[in-house]
Order: sequence, then C-alpha cells, then structure tokens
Amino acid sequence: MRREMVWVERERFQGWACSECTWQFSPSGAPTGNSIAEMKEHYERQRDKEFMSHACAEHPSSPKPNSSSRQQFSKANAHGSK
Repeated sequence: MRREMVWVERERFQGWACSECTWQFSPSGAPTGNSIAEMKEHYERQRDKEFMSHACAEHPSSPKPNSSSRQQFSKANAHGSK
C-alpha cells in the first residue's frame, strides 16, 4: 500500500502523520515569514519535505488510526485550486 500523509488526533498528538508508520510531523520552531500566507507556505514546505524524505523502516509500524480519527490529506483541499 502506498503511504499517505494523514491528519491524526490522538490523546497526546494532533497533527500530520504517515499512514504506514509512526512518523509524525513536528515543526522545528515557530513559523517564519512576513505574512500569514508566507508562514503557511514555509510550514507546508517543511512538512511536505520531511514527509517525503522519511523512511518508514525507521519508524516502526503501530496500529493504524481508525478511519474516524484521520482525514486524507489532499493538496487540492489544502492549497485550493491552482
């Protein structure tokens, strides 16, 4: 199965994670930029880069979140139509 970035809500974590392993996105600091739009762009770029470069083998699998606690990530939904 192909991995996807998913939104998860757990007792001690709420954020973006991998659908196939235990990788979770943890921003490396406060958002940077001169506007909200620029901060969002930097956040998304960091998140996407870290997701694409992570190795699932380095984050042992755990039980997958049930479908009620995750939403599929969609670039079209997150960025609007371009």
